Amino acid sequence: MNDEKVVKFDGRKKKKKYLPFLYVAFALIIIGVFMYQVYKINYSPVKTEIALEKTVSNSVSTSAFVVRDETPIKANVTGTLVPLVEDGKRVANGDDVAVVFDSENAARNYNELKKVKEDIAYYSSLQNKVGVQTNDVETLDNRIYSACDDLVSAINTGEVDNYSEKESTLRDAITSRQLSTGTVIDPSQKLNELNSKLSELQKNEGGYTKIQANNPGYYISTVDGYENAVSYTGILNLTTDKIDALLDGSTLPNTDNSSYMGKLVDAFNWYILCVIDYKDAASLKVGGKITVEFTGTTAEPLSAEVVKINDAADGRTSIILKCNLMNKKYAVLRKNPVKLIFNTYTGYQVNNKAVREVDGQKGVYVLNGNIVKFKKINIVYFDSEYSICSVPDGESGYLKQYDEIIVEGTDLYDGKILN
Repeated sequence: MNDEKVVKFDGRKKKKKYLPFLYVAFALIIIGVFMYQVYKINYSPVKTEIALEKTVSNSVSTSAFVVRDETPIKANVTGTLVPLVEDGKRVANGDDVAVVFDSENAARNYNELKKVKEDIAYYSSLQNKVGVQTNDVETLDNRIYSACDDLVSAINTGEVDNYSEKESTLRDAITSRQLSTGTVIDPSQKLNELNSKLSELQKNEGGYTKIQANNPGYYISTVDGYENAVSYTGILNLTTDKIDALLDGSTLPNTDNSSYMGKLVDAFNWYILCVIDYKDAASLKVGGKITVEFTGTTAEPLSAEVVKINDAADGRTSIILKCNLMNKKYAVLRKNPVKLIFNTYTGYQVNNKAVREVDGQKGVYVLNGNIVKFKKINIVYFDSEYSICSVPDGESGYLKQYDEIIVEGTDLYDGKILN
């Protein structure tokens, strides 16, 4: 009897000994099932990318030399030159384009006189606004915000010539808001002070010579010595060697410019000379258009016409481009780095690994829910990694924006259902 109890006791003891191992095994099974479900939910037999619109261009960076039909303005005076006309502005024969002062004091007096006259005109205009009120404060606030943005932009881009104009616009916007919301401003005292100052400055007025345009054209206040480096009428006869010399510094500027007080550009057309790799020039043709960006400047990109492509030598060739836009930023260009943009392409970006060919038609497989669909593509540009694909007008069955393109996957075909 006692022996039987001992056996039963030992059996229960052995069962308790193995229970922890059973619990661990059971927990591992539960964790394994959970991990499998997570894997099953997140696992995809394919890798995809979203079709998004992108614009690319094939371009080349190089240096440029600018040629204009320039005539320096010769004057028999010396001193400090103050332009009266903005660079790049067209003037008529006989127009005053600049003032040359015989001393710094005369120049300083002239500038102060000009500023006082501008202030008198400003404060005189305030008299017509006093007492005028409006409830449209939001519009006035927007004018102030816009004027602030313009002034900050001019400062950030280094457009020194625009500081005074932008500052004046901001001041006018702030004053208009003050007057329109009931702020009392009496310009009479300020006008009296300015008129007194004007009288004093006028007593010392003088000591300058006005420079006039001797023919119509675009006025440019600076002379850099390259005005006669190239014959304007013989521009199309320039060889690659001659253009190279202009670009690499072999052709030196004329340093004796002391007798010139600016210059006039007669003809509307001006030219950009560049030397590029002959492989890049192969895509160009005379009469074609390319876009020119003047890198490192605030000049806007412009469209130029290809008027000459010289024969290639040593893997390089020169091109001559023609433009007819003119403003103060283009007027001061001479030797500048440029980016020549030959073509621009816009379409949907497609990874080259996704491109397939089915029955002679190039396309990609896209994932629509869990169904694989074949979409046609029209490649307009490609590099080593991606292609840019456009959609022909009125065509269906082509790739669309936001389609989920299958980049990696096996055994794909139109209509396949992915588990």
